[in-house]
Amino acid sequence: MFYKNHFRVSIFASLYIASMVIFLALASPHQALAQTPAQASEESVTFARLISTHCLGRWAEQDCLTSVSQSTLVLAANYAGFLESNGMIGAVEQIKQHCSAATAGTKGEYPAYAMQSAFTECANMIFDVSEQTNIKPDLSHYQILVSAILCLSKDRRCAGIEKQLKGQ
Repeated sequence: MFYKNHFRVSIFASLYIASMVIFLALASPHQALAQTPAQASEESVTFARLISTHCLGRWAEQDCLTSVSQSTLVLAANYAGFLESNGMIGAVEQIKQHCSAATAGTKGEYPAYAMQSAFTECANMIFDVSEQTNIKPDLSHYQILVSAILCLSKDRRCAGIEKQLKGQ
C-alpha cells in the first residue's frame, strides 16, 4: 500500500510541480479555486516559513514532522470547508478519513516513516478529490505537503525544494 501511494505522489509531484505554473496561468476564471491562482495564500507563506525553520536538513525529526502535520491540518480543514461550501459532502468525508492520520502529529510523536505514509495518503486523496470535483485546494499550500513528502523520501529534488524554502 505504501509503495502504491509513494509511487502516485512521486509521479504526481514530478508532473504537478513542473506543470503548476502552466495550470495557474491557464486556470479558467469560472473554475472553482480555493484561492486566487496567481498568488500564494497567506497561510501557505506562514507554513513555508515554519517548515523552513524546522525542516531544512532535518525532515525526519519530530519538530519538522509536527510542523508538516500542523500545515496539513490547516490545508485539509480549509479544503474540506471549501468543498462543503460547494455542496461536496461526500468529498469532505473522504478528506477527513484520509487526512486524519497526517494531522495526528499535532498531538503526539510518531515515527517519520509512519508520518510520511500518512502525508502521502492525504496528498493522494486531496489530488483525487480535486480531480473528481474540479475544485482545487490552496495549490501553494498543497505544494508544501508534496514537497515535504519528497524530502522525507530523500528524493533528489529535495535540494531544490530546500533552496526555495531558504528564500522564504
